[in-house]
Amino acid sequence: MRLWLAGIKEIVLVTHASKNAVENHFDTSYELESLLEQRVKRQLLAEVQSICPPGVTIMNVRQAQPLGLGHSILCARPVVGDNPFIVVLPDIIIDDATADPLRYNLAAMVARFNETGRSQVLAKRMKGDLSEYSVIQTKEPLDNEGKVSRIVEFIEKPDQPQTLDSDLMAVGRYVLFSRHLGGTGKEPNRAPGAVSSSPMPLQNWRKKQSVDRDANDG
Repeated sequence: MRLWLAGIKEIVLVTHASKNAVENHFDTSYELESLLEQRVKRQLLAEVQSICPPGVTIMNVRQAQPLGLGHSILCARPVVGDNPFIVVLPDIIIDDATADPLRYNLAAMVARFNETGRSQVLAKRMKGDLSEYSVIQTKEPLDNEGKVSRIVEFIEKPDQPQTLDSDLMAVGRYVLFSRHLGGTGKEPNRAPGAVSSSPMPLQNWRKKQSVDRDANDG
């Protein structure tokens, strides 16, 4: 729904053979809808039919092995092509109760992307241990409210986060250009079996200086 409110009409789910339930959740179940209609379960029928908003197309691609976020993004490259795209991590949930999804977070990132022509990464300030997160270092704010700044570096699960001059962590929302989809998706510094939470397709961002940090609202 947040993607739809941000104006996104084509969604690609990167899944695995063990995630059939995820794919089926967004598919149309004629048998279930027919049963609910016969039993006059109008509220339940409306909920089932609203899972996929009108005008939205949902596609599925498979990632055979859990080789990290960068690899999963590259699995969708044949569908994405040369178009800009959004990355949303489903295991990071943002509470929109205090922030209008039509104006803030992902919607604001898309608007800023269209306005500036720079890729966007959503971040929030995090107190405590940052060793399990993707830490972002930035330059001075680009706006008066201090919500937007140019990203200088990503540090994936830093060994000594207390030595970093940053308390910003990426929160799983990215608006990117297809030109960031460089390389093979292999992550040479990642131990076998480990899963990276930062997007390897951003490997070209530092050369282009084209990625901004947006503050998480809510």
